[in-house]
Amino acid sequence: MKKVLILGGGSGGLVASVKLAKIFRDKDDVEITVIDRNPYHEFQPSYPWVAFGFKDSDDIRRPLEWLSNWGVKFVNDEITEILPSRQKVKTRNGEFDYDFLIVSLGAAMDPDGIPGYKEVAHHPWSLDGALKLRKALLNFKGGKVLIGAPGPYYKCPPAPYEVAGQLDFVFRSKYMRKDTEIEIFHLTPGPLSNMGPAISSEIMDILNNKGIKFTGGFELDRIDPQGRTVHSKDGRSIKFDLLIMPPLHKPNPVVAKSELAGPKGWAPIDPETFRSLKYPHNVWIIGDGANAVINLPPAGVVAHFQAEYVANQVAGEIRGGYEGDSFSPDAMCIMDFGDDAILPMCEFSRFYKDLSGPPSCGVIARSKAVRLAKFAFEVLWFSMYLPK
Repeated sequence: MKKVLILGGGSGGLVASVKLAKIFRDKDDVEITVIDRNPYHEFQPSYPWVAFGFKDSDDIRRPLEWLSNWGVKFVNDEITEILPSRQKVKTRNGEFDYDFLIVSLGAAMDPDGIPGYKEVAHHPWSLDGALKLRKALLNFKGGKVLIGAPGPYYKCPPAPYEVAGQLDFVFRSKYMRKDTEIEIFHLTPGPLSNMGPAISSEIMDILNNKGIKFTGGFELDRIDPQGRTVHSKDGRSIKFDLLIMPPLHKPNPVVAKSELAGPKGWAPIDPETFRSLKYPHNVWIIGDGANAVINLPPAGVVAHFQAEYVANQVAGEIRGGYEGDSFSPDAMCIMDFGDDAILPMCEFSRFYKDLSGPPSCGVIARSKAVRLAKFAFEVLWFSMYLPK
């Protein structure tokens, strides 16, 4: 029996496990196991909807044990050690051997990485963070809301702009907008300007229509909790009453201390196959834990396409060939601004392999109807991957 072990039940791990289950079900002697300390798969694009009260926790998550419907074994445990030289993974409660390993553990959030962050910042970049932000918003009576980015690499690059737009929508519906100022600060000179002018200008138009201020080129240095002020490295400062910002992101600590890791903790990979450069024969690394080293955005859609491609490679290793298409470095996501939405799409071929050029990006659609598609996609996602 061949054993395929998948670490992480997020977008990448879920898609890879179901893809492999479909390939091998009733055909080959293959055991597929997913390990995650979280018993649920959470639809992370919906975290802001939880923060703003559009949805509750159970609306956006499903038990990973439902993977058993595909013939996939799920182990709810915390991974403590990855030992690729021994083809073994240790957890708090056991050990697992494998023939093929897919690591999809993501990047870790580091709330201690910025001085002053833990004291005053909120964020909807996790379910727990979204629930805490919901409580903070219930107590917010008006003032300055500041939304920012801690650096260039954080999950879902469009999210700060979506959060700002949705907040504008919420405050208008609560008759609080005239008492509230909303501002975004970011390292880039314009909103998603690193994705090109087509997307950036569309987002700026939405922000202007909503009266949301954007401050670009702001490289965060520190946060002053007492003065409720953020400071940039070039000496600028912005005051706030409510600060919304993801924590710094860092390599997953289990990967960082493993034989897979490079000098900075991220695991080096081949950008064309996502195979580990240290253990290329049977280890793949996908998702946010891989994209930091190959210039791809940390987004669920990227992890999804990587998972499909890697699952086909694993199937090829087991069956003695390769089945499926090559990896397509495309990313598209629906940006929800509350009462407006856009559907951008980017192609990263020239960007992620050799930095020979910027990503090729455009806006496919903009309308309120696009927002409805985002609601529909969440339903479709669960029906495709975790049906009851």
